[in-house]
Amino acid sequence: MSVAPPVGQNRIMIYGPKDDGTYIVEFRTAAGEALAISIPRSEASVIRHFQERMPYGLFVPDVP
Repeated sequence: MSVAPPVGQNRIMIYGPKDDGTYIVEFRTAAGEALAISIPRSEASVIRHFQERMPYGLFVPDVP
């Protein structure tokens, strides 16, 4: 099931695990700017913890 993010909001998405055991964490602003980081297998336990609790990602409102 795919959930589309609300328009005009910042978001954080977690992808993985990839075949090599790593995860990708993507931070994207409402303006479309993005930063992605790769988490190695040895550090992935905390990512798995959050991914289980937010399988559709985390949406962060841009509040002034």
